[in-house]
Amino acid sequence: MSSNALFRKPKSLGAFYTPQTLADMLANWLVRTGCERILEPSVGEGALIEAAVRRSIAMHGSSKIRVLACDVNPHVIETVIPHVAPDCDARVIDFLQLDPASTGLFHGVLTNPPFTRNHSLEKGRRVALRDRFSVPGAAGLWVHFLIHALEFLLPGGRLAAIIPASGLFSDYGRTALDRLCHRFANVEIREFADRPLWSNNADERGALILAEGFAQGACSLPDPKRWMVNGQPAGEIVRADAVFEQLARYATPLGTIAELRIGAVTGCNRIFLLNEDERLLMGIDRSEVRPVASRGRQIPGLTTSAAQLIERAHAGEKTWLLASPRIAIKNSGGRAQLAKISPKSRRSILWLSKRSPWWKIDVPDCDAIFTYMNDRGPRLVLTYDTVGCTNTLHSVRFNPDVSREIRLTASLSLLSSFGQLAAERGGRSYGGGVLKFELKDARGMPILPASGSMEAIFASVDAALRRGEHDIATELADEALVAPLLGRDWRRLLAALRAELCARRQMRRGR
Repeated sequence: MSSNALFRKPKSLGAFYTPQTLADMLANWLVRTGCERILEPSVGEGALIEAAVRRSIAMHGSSKIRVLACDVNPHVIETVIPHVAPDCDARVIDFLQLDPASTGLFHGVLTNPPFTRNHSLEKGRRVALRDRFSVPGAAGLWVHFLIHALEFLLPGGRLAAIIPASGLFSDYGRTALDRLCHRFANVEIREFADRPLWSNNADERGALILAEGFAQGACSLPDPKRWMVNGQPAGEIVRADAVFEQLARYATPLGTIAELRIGAVTGCNRIFLLNEDERLLMGIDRSEVRPVASRGRQIPGLTTSAAQLIERAHAGEKTWLLASPRIAIKNSGGRAQLAKISPKSRRSILWLSKRSPWWKIDVPDCDAIFTYMNDRGPRLVLTYDTVGCTNTLHSVRFNPDVSREIRLTASLSLLSSFGQLAAERGGRSYGGGVLKFELKDARGMPILPASGSMEAIFASVDAALRRGEHDIATELADEALVAPLLGRDWRRLLAALRAELCARRQMRRGR
């Protein structure tokens, strides 16, 4: 791929080009005298350097900052730098290969590092970076950039960086931020209440890290402050801690009554997942497939069954999983479908190479399905018949002594305002405002106690969800589970909890 092509395809570089409002916010914080020596490790479209130059000119009438600009893309150095800062030192280099001995030290590092995720890195590089920087877990490339950047700072130096919002709650992200706090006297985190308008229209949240006093002390990891992307502080969310904690005292974690695991991993969804038309087109016998849920939209209510998933397959949803026991039969439709995967792909795709035989997928039956990616919050969907799910959902098996009443109550608890707020507090917001739940997050979801038979209310909530009436479903769950625990003043107490829920949900969606 040419350098020009790379520049036009920012995703290939993990690039989320900085909007001017964020560039100004970072530069105005970092540049204090207007004469600093500054390092920019990944220039991109040059917005950060341009903002720093603009800040220096505003202070002195002309730019007096000294900048070292780096980028792996030659096109950036050839075309962007001459436009935004013609007098700066510019190098075509992967910043992680830059040696501080060749550059000297800087007063500040100003950076929007690549957001490239761990799984998008080539395996050899992934392992090498993990060993080199001693970073545990599935750290994105931005973590390695920030850690390496510290090697270029003078004592008392400053770091102003943009990171993905997931860095604020992921284990590897918080570990990396802790490491920064151990090296700086003061660290501030600004979390955006609205979504930045990245110059390449990327749909990704972000946060700012502002660290000063390098090698002059340490600090504890601060709570994020809420800011608008226009550079103004945002109002803080009013927490309904009293009501939330009152209800939490009655709750039991889902993980104590059920075992949760990831759903089945196909390794190649385009081959293994089919709708009914695709099954017929390939001549795949019904004995070679089984119904599974592969998306949350395929299970819209609080229950699902094999018959419902088959109906979805007829409607065009990919709810057939190729699970062929007839692979040895040469002319079977299932074998023809599997033949679309080349021998090279079988060796290169991890999940195919580690299975024996490579086409056999373990899909254990489950008692319930926990929705992994959500807009409004997670659901616990009870299953009937022999139903399974793929790894875009979580598979749930209740402990043997868990009664049907408790299962119904568990499902309703997640739909209550209390359950939905617990989800907003404990879930993880990703690009596009989607709320995701890793297994440990799902296991911690609180289940309220029942106050009588749940059959009728469960049926009503299920029906409301299938009609798309989510607010009515939550109100019904609140009346059944929350009201008995809060007493006659439950509506007033619940209003505070719902206000926090609404504010968190709006913030996650970038509104």
